[in-house]
Amino acid sequence: MLTELHAEIARQGGYDGAGPEPVVSLELFFDGNDDLASIGSNLSDHPGPAHFYGVLSAIRDRPDVHSVWVGVSEVMGPDEWPFSDHVYVVTTASPAEVGSWAASLGADMPGDDWWNDAPPLREIEVPPQTRLVTLWWD
Repeated sequence: MLTELHAEIARQGGYDGAGPEPVVSLELFFDGNDDLASIGSNLSDHPGPAHFYGVLSAIRDRPDVHSVWVGVSEVMGPDEWPFSDHVYVVTTASPAEVGSWAASLGADMPGDDWWNDAPPLREIEVPPQTRLVTLWWD
């Protein structure tokens, strides 16, 4: 799945660390991912990518959630997993509620704006009556 992940990032225009970043589905980012440094790398007691995927999938499956996307923060070589330090949740819930759902992931205080203050390369639908919540790890 790493090859497909890099292909999708390239399809969106790649990422050089500045400006809008690529975003990918949970499945594309986590399928085959066992790299602890790929997300939440600052956590001293890292739960592992499989736990991240399980929690984020459960969040996505909630009736008050429209979608969940992984923002790609850094792209390594073709044999290395890209790095993410944030995830977007489109929901009717408040940032505090989303943070409580993701408590076991050790995210920092959830925000309600795009990472780097710019929408990502791929359009993320935010329907009326929903909001964008950003979970991030610093």
